[in-house]
Amino acid sequence: MNAEERVGIDVGGSAIKAGRIARDGQIRAEQTWKTPHFERGPAHVLDGIAELARSLGAREALGIGVPGLLERARGFVVESPNLPGFRDLDVRGELARRLDFQPANIRVENDANAAAVGELWLGGAHGERDALLLTLGTGIGGGLILNGELFAGEGMAGEVGHVVITPDGQPCGCGRRGCVEQYASATAARRRALEAKLPREAPGDLELLAARARENAGPERDLCFAIGRDLGRGIGPVLCLLDIRCFVFGGGFSGALDVLEPGIRVGIDERSYGERQHAVRLVLATLGPKAGWIGAAKLAFA
Repeated sequence: MNAEERVGIDVGGSAIKAGRIARDGQIRAEQTWKTPHFERGPAHVLDGIAELARSLGAREALGIGVPGLLERARGFVVESPNLPGFRDLDVRGELARRLDFQPANIRVENDANAAAVGELWLGGAHGERDALLLTLGTGIGGGLILNGELFAGEGMAGEVGHVVITPDGQPCGCGRRGCVEQYASATAARRRALEAKLPREAPGDLELLAARARENAGPERDLCFAIGRDLGRGIGPVLCLLDIRCFVFGGGFSGALDVLEPGIRVGIDERSYGERQHAVRLVLATLGPKAGWIGAAKLAFA
């Protein structure tokens, strides 16, 4: 690998995706580890991540996206509700030791932030000045772009999934109750579909649920509206605070955006004010599962 290429890694709850990309955006190689076995502990997972990086030709620098709250300056994962064992974990130091890299050359970023950088560079947010990426997967991640650059604060900015929309509601992996990801993530949508026994042919099948919602008015469309409204209730406060007009949706459940959108717009209207919500654009991410590792690699160029 030459100096004009970087390796990025995206750590997910069910798969770890990685790739090598050139500075001009040309993808050189990709790999996926589909069974990370988090139950074996973080050391096992970090060993696998290091091996992925080596096999892709990482030299000296690496970018990695990890779900959860980070101490970005130190490369620590403080808390990751969806990754067992990833708590108070020195990801940067552990990978630097395994790869014999300088710790300063390993960029550890929240996975949704990394995906937002990827979409800003090569995807659905390209050319946007201000945008928020929401990933609808195991949880709901958020990556915030302000003035054309990632804004991550100290490592906790953009966590839309943990905006509380229902006090004393569903318990969340973060330790609170009523977080939006407990109502509108792919995991939550599947739970709600199973509870409602929808779709009738295969309860909990989200692709079929969305297809039935597109076809006809009925319980499937009603459920998608309710899920979308809860998602919009999480987005509304962001609109009030930052006046962002572009929201980009990625993750496995984003393919249902068309049937979620009516509810999303109602939820936004309930939790914000003024005419600006009618100027809000809801768009699909375009990089799919590549967004996280592409953004992580982009960060490693810095």
